[in-house]
Amino acid sequence: MKKDKKNKRPFKLPPYTVTKVISTLSQTQDWGIKQNNLPEAWKTTRGENTVVMILDTGHSNHIDLKGGILDDKCITTIDKNIEDAQFHSTHCQGIIGARDNDLGVIGVAPECKIITVKVLGDDGSGSFEAIIKGLEYAAKIKPDVVSMSLGAPAGSTEMHNAIKKLYDLNIPCVCAAGNEGPDSPVNYPGKYPECITVAAYDKNQNIAYFSSAGKEVFIAAPGVDIYSTYGNNSYAKLSGTSMATPFIAGIVALLISKHKKQEAATGKNDCKTVEDIKTHLKKYAYDKGKVGQDNNWGWGVLDVQKLIEADEVNQPNTPMPTPTPPVVEPPKTSKSFWQRMRDFWKNLWN
Repeated sequence: MKKDKKNKRPFKLPPYTVTKVISTLSQTQDWGIKQNNLPEAWKTTRGENTVVMILDTGHSNHIDLKGGILDDKCITTIDKNIEDAQFHSTHCQGIIGARDNDLGVIGVAPECKIITVKVLGDDGSGSFEAIIKGLEYAAKIKPDVVSMSLGAPAGSTEMHNAIKKLYDLNIPCVCAAGNEGPDSPVNYPGKYPECITVAAYDKNQNIAYFSSAGKEVFIAAPGVDIYSTYGNNSYAKLSGTSMATPFIAGIVALLISKHKKQEAATGKNDCKTVEDIKTHLKKYAYDKGKVGQDNNWGWGVLDVQKLIEADEVNQPNTPMPTPTPPVVEPPKTSKSFWQRMRDFWKNLWN
């Protein structure tokens, strides 16, 4: 599809709501973390040795992300400052990788590293040029996962080519479905088949009323009233597929981290390509909505514990010892009284 020439900055943050801002909050596990049983998955991996790149509204100095930000870059075509004026990227960063530090919140993959790339300006809008440059930068840096909580009503050949290049490099792009409701189509770049496109649901496991729908939806994740990091070292509760997207990006980071460990231990890794990752997600999703993949839920909701614990990391294979056959005693037979007496006198005289 040709890009929208009437709007030079067609990319927008999917409309989202901020329902509560908190200045101080002792560390808590948000409902999505609890409901998806992430603490059990963390027994296997916490996202170590993975890098997630977030294409969004910029860099954050939030204290709850200290030690988690690996690098940042500004690629916007207008606002050249790296800071996150919208606090949207800050919120997404916390969902993925807020540190486990007894402060605020904890992210899905609290030991992953994050690269923030500012592709949307201070007003939350962005151009095709900026998005494409962000994708090209990802192809250069080669993070493990790219998270994109943004969208536009149209795509472009150049942007699709950039997505396909990342796909060929085995780098998954996790994208927001959009927040225009079930009667509206999925946004670009989430509409591209190479992406992992995410819908949102609430804590009662109802699909969010705002979540866009379409055959491109691959999976659903928590996206309503999500606590995470926000501006000026505060915390906010936001709703949108923008929140569901980094949740899945964090899970993909856990999955990749787990398989990196497995490869180091056994030399085997069955989760190297984007299709491998999709296969794992699909396998460990339980169905919601219509049977099979549907326009609202995709393949459903992930069973994160099973996804991460399946095929647990083992030590390198060693030959199993040949088992020693058990000693089998002959069965005892019952003897009559006279036979026992005969044996007694025989043994006595011998």
